[in-house]
Amino acid sequence: MMRGLAHRIAAIAAAGIMTVTVFAGMAHATSPLDLARDRRAALTKTILQIRHDQRRATDSLRSRDERITRLLENRMGKVHADEAGRWLAARRLLLRERHGVLAKLRAKERRSMQRLRELMGRRQTTTAWVEQWGILETCPVRGPASISDSFGVMVRKPDVPVHVHEGNDLTAATGTPIVAPFDGNAVASPNSLGGLAVKVYGDRGYVYNAHLSAYGQLGPVKTGTVIGYVGATGDAGGPHDHFEWHPGGGPAVDPYPFLSVSCG
Repeated sequence: MMRGLAHRIAAIAAAGIMTVTVFAGMAHATSPLDLARDRRAALTKTILQIRHDQRRATDSLRSRDERITRLLENRMGKVHADEAGRWLAARRLLLRERHGVLAKLRAKERRSMQRLRELMGRRQTTTAWVEQWGILETCPVRGPASISDSFGVMVRKPDVPVHVHEGNDLTAATGTPIVAPFDGNAVASPNSLGGLAVKVYGDRGYVYNAHLSAYGQLGPVKTGTVIGYVGATGDAGGPHDHFEWHPGGGPAVDPYPFLSVSCG
């Protein structure tokens, strides 16, 4: 468990997202992935607001500059001798005001650009984290469940061939919905060891869920579509979802870091 927890902490820290989640036995809790998505959405909203405010401020300052410029241009060559003194004083005031307007405009643009660069960098970091660790767009078990960090453990049970455990077990009550963790194609894959089982093939690989009590929707599925229900068919000591992640359709890899991110 400590090894998986270390993976989880490293994954969360990589994005600078400081949060604590307890997913064992929790239903519909906020996951680190949800928090990261909310953070990205908030950053995007702030960026758009800054750009909007910048346009409004810039337009206002430019309008003031244009009015001053027109006043200066319209009076040139039209001043009588007896008005020259007053015009020169007024002109100095207008030029001073115009200088101040342009200085404010440059300062406003400089501050806005600096703030935008900072926020866009943070959004890019968050997006990269979501894309790296948010492969499972939602937790595969929709309901209270505890996750065992048991990938790579040798399984030795009576009447069962010795084999390596290639996934994590999500222990939950019989009948708890199992859902597609991403868009893809759900295919029934029953076998003697896994009992009723289903694979979901997506763009980046496939997941394998075993020991189902019944199938849900098969064929094309969206994230969150119910594809089966927790059970204890096949070689299962109790109701749970044996869950595997096969990136690129290749060998299984430890899904615990991804489950830690996607399950609240």
